[in-house]
Amino acid sequence: MTYLALLFCVALAFLLGAVPFGLVIAKTFKGIDPRKAGSGNIGSTNVARLCGLPWGILTLFCDIMKGLLPVLLAVHLLPSAYMQSAVALAAVTGHVKSPFLGFRGGKGVATTIGALLPLAFWPLLCAVLCCVAVIAVTRYVSLGSMVMSVSLILFYALFGRFDLVPLAVILCAMIVWAHRANIGRLARGEESKFLAGKKR
Repeated sequence: MTYLALLFCVALAFLLGAVPFGLVIAKTFKGIDPRKAGSGNIGSTNVARLCGLPWGILTLFCDIMKGLLPVLLAVHLLPSAYMQSAVALAAVTGHVKSPFLGFRGGKGVATTIGALLPLAFWPLLCAVLCCVAVIAVTRYVSLGSMVMSVSLILFYALFGRFDLVPLAVILCAMIVWAHRANIGRLARGEESKFLAGKKR
């Protein structure tokens, strides 16, 4: 029964994670396809640039919730952090490799936050605060996102949640890889700043 519950939660997380809310919101309310404008990304930063900050915030909320809900269910149904981690990873993978978008998608940061919320709140909060601080100082969302993903590993270890460190390592690798183009632009001094009206 436990493994059936795991299979159900993983499948649900992947399918829910795959829903491209940024694309749905931008096309429905503004008639804009974020894949063809701005940075070409379906995430909240590009939606905010193209459609306005309120629509970016709505996208952020939806992307967080699609990670949070299946993991919240998994916490109640599955007995181990490793099983729950598999569900969290499925949600983020669905967002990054959405079958609804030809196995392409966003960069997974907001969905990662949502998926990790039910697992260990305080380490996640510390990592998110690091992200916010970096964005506030530099206005580079990409840099803040990568700092968050790296710091998650550290904070899980500091808070004694070594059972979640493997998940944090995998998510960090996924997020940094998804930002590889941003890393190049940061190195060249070409990365655009948040809400500056340029490509991210």
